[in-house]
Amino acid sequence: MKRMCHRFRAAAVALGVLSGLSGPAGAATAERTDATRAAGNTRLTGVWSWTDMQQCTESYEYRADGSGQVSSGDERTDVRYTLSPEPQEGDFFRLDVTIQHNSGGKDCLGESGDDAGETYTVFVTFQPDENTHLVCYQPDFTRCFGPLRRQPPGAH
Repeated sequence: MKRMCHRFRAAAVALGVLSGLSGPAGAATAERTDATRAAGNTRLTGVWSWTDMQQCTESYEYRADGSGQVSSGDERTDVRYTLSPEPQEGDFFRLDVTIQHNSGGKDCLGESGDDAGETYTVFVTFQPDENTHLVCYQPDFTRCFGPLRRQPPGAH
């Protein structure tokens, strides 16, 4: 992305899945009910982090109300998200994210820029204990990153 929320963006652009808020995909996301959002988001609620091969740590905070923040290097990005309440394919949950605002600064990929208003979709698969997950660009294991680990409350 320029971060898609760092790593998500680069893959989404390559796959052609990055879009603006207007159009059917944005409208469908906006029409989801709060009850549906809450049902899916509960599994993801909390702070998750991972450290890449360059020893740069990314942190993803997902709140129960569908808001969140991603920290990557010097960049902080505010997002809105929806996680499907049930797996979409196999064990993969669909995660739709809209970038609301970012602080600028270089992310873990060394990129900076303003992606406010952009949306993307990735797929999340949890380990049985639900304290670890992978993020994949398609609902398979061919292009993923992680694992992201759930952090104890107050750890970030």
